[in-house]
Amino acid sequence: MMRFIVVFSILLCALFNSLTAQRTVLIKDVTIVDVENLRLIKNQDVLIKDSLIAQIVKTGKTLTADTIVNGTGRFLIPGLWDMHTHIWSDVTNFPLLIANGVTGVRGMFDGMSNVRNWRKKMQSGAITGPLFFAAGPIVDGPNPVWQGSVAVKNEEDGRKAVDSLKNKLGVDFIKVYSLLSRASYFAIADECKKQNISFAGHVPNEVTVLEAAEAGQKSIEHLYGFIEMGSDSLNYWMDYQLRKIKDSNFSKRSDRKEFLFRTYNETKLKEGLLRLKAAGTWICPTLTVNHGIAYVNDTTLLDDPRMVYMGKFMRDFWDYRKDFRFKSWTPLDFQQSRQEFEMKLKITNLIHKAAIPIIAGTDFPNPHCYIGFGIHDELEWLVNAGLSPGESLKTATLNPAKYFNITKTHGTVAVGKYASLVLLAKNPLENISNTKSIEMVFVNGKAFSSAQLQEMLERVKKMVAFSGGTNSTVGFHVEEDNEFGIHR
Repeated sequence: MMRFIVVFSILLCALFNSLTAQRTVLIKDVTIVDVENLRLIKNQDVLIKDSLIAQIVKTGKTLTADTIVNGTGRFLIPGLWDMHTHIWSDVTNFPLLIANGVTGVRGMFDGMSNVRNWRKKMQSGAITGPLFFAAGPIVDGPNPVWQGSVAVKNEEDGRKAVDSLKNKLGVDFIKVYSLLSRASYFAIADECKKQNISFAGHVPNEVTVLEAAEAGQKSIEHLYGFIEMGSDSLNYWMDYQLRKIKDSNFSKRSDRKEFLFRTYNETKLKEGLLRLKAAGTWICPTLTVNHGIAYVNDTTLLDDPRMVYMGKFMRDFWDYRKDFRFKSWTPLDFQQSRQEFEMKLKITNLIHKAAIPIIAGTDFPNPHCYIGFGIHDELEWLVNAGLSPGESLKTATLNPAKYFNITKTHGTVAVGKYASLVLLAKNPLENISNTKSIEMVFVNGKAFSSAQLQEMLERVKKMVAFSGGTNSTVGFHVEEDNEFGIHR
């Protein structure tokens, strides 16, 4: 009996040790891409223990690990971030993100019950997904653009919304939207400061970019308000927004756009950017969605081979003739939208030259924003706008870590940081499109080979073909705001 107990104890200890032993991976002779200084550090051995980078040494020293990865001729970058997302399904969206090297996201409109469930499953190891910061429901005016938003009628509503979203729903930050009144917006900004929670999102129609920045808005999305900021007639434009002054020149959308284009003054915009820089606001240009909307009536874009991961549901969702935002647009509206996109490319360059920090985001699943794949499109658009490949890469690696104040644990390839990494076959500092040459992805130290990443993609492809779409497998749900005591 004693012998049995001793043997059983030995077996139990061995089992415990096997369960608690550190998982180690050694990437040998790899070139680290230093995204902070935009340089290459060659011939490095990177040792990963469990979820962290444990050691980085010059190749040649003796290091051992459970798994050895040959990094010769390959490039190691921090995991990518998509800083403007709307995740509808962990089942299909997470694999597309991970397969594309996206290990962190900022959710700009997600159901918090979903987010809590996803986080719980990721923590238990049931699923693999990105590090997730979430806004929960959008905070909009009394007649919100999107169902599921918090409807704010006045200043009191705005303050209650901030309190409920932070303290009852547990959001990471507040997202503001276009239809908020001026008074409501500034009440929300003030309450966010009191409650010590950041707010980001659209610049409301009744507020200027500079007012939003100086009120403390942490990031501004889509370059909304920047053409207006450069208008020689900004005061007149804001009078229109506030009082809807009677002006026959503003009777149609195309008239209003023509007015802004005609009065746009780049010199004035540059002057405004100096104030914007001083305010410390971040910019998320989302050029991918700006381009997708500018060309939303170009049906040839639906022939993109990546549509196999989107499915029929998304193809229908991207049909401008069925979208309330675009179905009444005229040929002139589409022409102006394309002109506006070209202006936004130039404005992005001016923002960058003014040393205003930029974060990369796509705004999937809006038209032609491919989940996961889209971040590579965004980085290419940023290069087209005038950033170097390294500067573009920084917007999806180090800058998001700075934005969230998590540079001690994320954002660069360094000892002590989480091993959320992407191994590339080609140098991204030479050509930003090389971020797509993915050979391995590490999510908190868990390694996925190219074969496993391809298997993820194939699984999603089959799933959407069977179910009809990327987002129909798990329904999109945003809690009703009145469930949390927010007045509609």
